[in-house]
Amino acid sequence: MMNILYLHVGAEMYGSDKVLYQLVTNIDKTKFTPFVVLPEHGKLEQALLEEHINVSVIPYPIMRRSFFSPYGVIRYVYQFLLSSRKLARFARGKKVKLIHVNTIAVLEGVYFKLFTKIPVLWHVHEILIKPRLIYKFTSFLIGHFSDKIVAISKATKRHLVQSKSIKSKDVSVIYNGLDFSKVSIGKNLRAELEIATTDLVVGHVGRVNAWKGQEDFLLACFPLLERNDHIHLILSGNAFRGEEWREKQLKELISKHSDISGRVHYLGYRSDMNAVFNTLDLFVSCSTRPEPFSMVTIEAMAHSCPVVAYDVGGPAEIVLNEVTGKLVKFREINALSQGISDLVLNDSLRTSMGKASEERVKKDFSMEQFISQFEALYQQCQKR
Repeated sequence: MMNILYLHVGAEMYGSDKVLYQLVTNIDKTKFTPFVVLPEHGKLEQALLEEHINVSVIPYPIMRRSFFSPYGVIRYVYQFLLSSRKLARFARGKKVKLIHVNTIAVLEGVYFKLFTKIPVLWHVHEILIKPRLIYKFTSFLIGHFSDKIVAISKATKRHLVQSKSIKSKDVSVIYNGLDFSKVSIGKNLRAELEIATTDLVVGHVGRVNAWKGQEDFLLACFPLLERNDHIHLILSGNAFRGEEWREKQLKELISKHSDISGRVHYLGYRSDMNAVFNTLDLFVSCSTRPEPFSMVTIEAMAHSCPVVAYDVGGPAEIVLNEVTGKLVKFREINALSQGISDLVLNDSLRTSMGKASEERVKKDFSMEQFISQFEALYQQCQKR
């Protein structure tokens, strides 16, 4: 039996949160025992407890912009040393044989590599572009203080290797997987939102932050709504605590288009994501920075949604152009609008691409593949 300690960035239920949840709930419990330590309480903690996963909350610092100052660095180092000692005691008490760090924003893996003999696997979910100094710094740490490195896409791996601190041969690519047993077709939100069954719904799902592309999505879709009164938009997702002003800005942008705002439905955070995806006829992925992967894209595809996405990052590896959707030039809103229009106005193409999307996810992004690849890596670490 191999005891594994998982360190994560938070306790919500977005992309990397869901990936961690799927990993620890699906690995073979006759071979591996997961111990998840989160820095705070939240939805992820509750979801894991419901699945009888060992979860503890031990506050530890997350690398955020608030630490990017002389005082912030001192505060971070102090918290880092205190929390790392607590985590090391916890790991020794649980006889942990492997540390799985599920983000570049948790640097406690460095402490484990320096001061314990426990192997460290660094699971990279991010493409960090700015600040460049932090990108170079975190890449150096990952390259020098881990035994295994996993990237969630080829784009993520390329970005790590470009730092010059990490060699290509040292990075494995394991695509995130989707548990189809959790995909439920049926219930949708059309009655709740008063959307006719004959109307078309175009959707965007994601954290409301500086780069998930909600504004690009709206600007690309507004002209379509003005020309077609049977099209509705859905946006699902909320902001980080303390950044609620981003949601306010989004609502203000919608309200400026009063003639069509009644067909733009901002849902905020929803726990019933199957119902959200079942409502959509078309999904749009248009982050304004390269997405490392995009769990919501494969979730939408699993619900037979074709996808229009910027041709960059993870979505460019997930979406097969002109087969499961359309890839358009990065940050070209007119091209994004045209791609959406092409599918909105072509029922047969939209249907065929939706079916191809579902098959693509079943074949290439299955939970079985995801779990088996990680279990093989874990066993390699055990033999070292």
